[in-house]
Amino acid sequence: MKRILCGLAATVLGGMWCETAVLAQDTLHSPLPIPLKFSGNFGEIRTGHFHTGLDIRTEGREGIPVLAAQDGRVSRVKVSSRGYGLALYLNGGGLTTVYAHLSRFHPEVEKWLMHRQYQAERWAFDAAPDTAFRFAAGDTLGWSGNSGGSFGPHLHFEVRSAQTQYPINPLHWSFKGAGVTDDQVPPEFRGIWVVPEPGSAVEGQPERFRWTAAYAEGLRVAGPFSMGVEGFDRLDGERFTHGPYGLDVWFGDSLVHSHRMDTLSFQTNSDVSAHIDLPAWQDRKGRVHRLQRLPGNRLDIYRRACGKSPWTVPPGDSVRVEARLSDIRGNETRAEMWLWGEQVVATSDSLNPIPLEHNRAHVLQAEGMTVALPANALYGDASIELGRDDQGAFRVWSEARITRHDYTLTVPVDSAFVGSGSALVLCGLDAEGEVSGTWVSDERQGQLQVKLDRFGTFEVRSDSVPPVFGKPRLSEGKITLSMADELTGIDRWEGRCGDQWMRWSLDKGVLTYRLSDGILDGREQDEIKVWAIDAAGNLGHCEFSLEAIRR
Repeated sequence: MKRILCGLAATVLGGMWCETAVLAQDTLHSPLPIPLKFSGNFGEIRTGHFHTGLDIRTEGREGIPVLAAQDGRVSRVKVSSRGYGLALYLNGGGLTTVYAHLSRFHPEVEKWLMHRQYQAERWAFDAAPDTAFRFAAGDTLGWSGNSGGSFGPHLHFEVRSAQTQYPINPLHWSFKGAGVTDDQVPPEFRGIWVVPEPGSAVEGQPERFRWTAAYAEGLRVAGPFSMGVEGFDRLDGERFTHGPYGLDVWFGDSLVHSHRMDTLSFQTNSDVSAHIDLPAWQDRKGRVHRLQRLPGNRLDIYRRACGKSPWTVPPGDSVRVEARLSDIRGNETRAEMWLWGEQVVATSDSLNPIPLEHNRAHVLQAEGMTVALPANALYGDASIELGRDDQGAFRVWSEARITRHDYTLTVPVDSAFVGSGSALVLCGLDAEGEVSGTWVSDERQGQLQVKLDRFGTFEVRSDSVPPVFGKPRLSEGKITLSMADELTGIDRWEGRCGDQWMRWSLDKGVLTYRLSDGILDGREQDEIKVWAIDAAGNLGHCEFSLEAIRR
């Protein structure tokens, strides 16, 4: 294992985390006292990022002790209603290990955190402790949970270089403890995608085509095309699918693509959108790895990558394509196909919009809309179409789907909103017409202007409805209070008993106050008031007393 880590340090990170302490440690303590079974692995494709750790199942429950993977000191404590939820960072041995979605921290950490939160009168928290909390490998750091952006009880576990904070694939280490699920199952190949350029064809058609061996030995191609490989990995006896560790592709005798999921950088992790076939992911969660590297792709996972130029097979010629998917245990799946070149049939390209050069600024106008696209906002050259649908919604469409940097969209607003003073919201709509995203802005001279990082269908709505609260409930020493907002979502909240701030936590739309904080001791009849403000500035509130909810 030391040899593997040293190879990673030299070839992947250029020596940036090749520290003696890191190389001296080839085993970590298991972060849980139960066998490690994974629902997500390192480098797995997620919306907008690669997964930077392991999602470890906790038997469908919360409250399992979370154990230190190495000797170390707590370097960071983070509390949020989103993302990692309750998270603890432990530095030691040249590594930072991260434990996220916790339900509780170690009692000493919890006591310090509560003091700091009351001092700041703020529940959300992110800071390094000013007290030295030291733990040995195997000590309890906290307890597993479902906090933040978690959709079921589990532990998110990461290993990072302490020097660079680059996340590293944790499966390069072995784990001391209750064991890890075996992996003797090779990755599963789902197909090679061949995508014709405008004017080209695959199997006589201008649409993208997914090849598998069940279809034929190969495909007929006419004109330039790009390719992608779809596949995933599994562990023994597990129903969950994971991302493959590596992919190698040959075009004829040439290795044209090779990548490995050894390490990632948070500065470039969003470029997953340039690595994958984004339409396949957004439309059906297809995990298709592009074989041509777009100009804006900054990822450092490639051993070999082609430029953006498409491939061609001359009429009458043939080329063998071979793809190899591998997992981190060395299991491998191979697939081979042939491409047979045909003559391009000339057609009119008048309906094909001209791609915009990604490295130049552009301004597009149509149907009262204006799109201002800065240079390098796109990952690669792409066309953009503007229009209105039958319901009057604004359509800003591109096969690129998202942008690397924000662009500015300006749209006209209905005359009823002009000068009304109402908070206006640009709503992104999905294929069913449901709201998939919101951006709040002010109406100015009959127009609404927002910065966006995606293309799609949008409409303007007003938001004057404040957040609403459910009925407060008391159970197991906690007051819980549900709250929701109709459109733009909760932006911030606060609760007080008289002048005293109360530590209300928020998780998945439910506020929770623990009586053990002591604020309500001897104040059962005093009024408790809770406020919430949504992203459009609407204020909602409710009042009650501890005595009232005890009745």
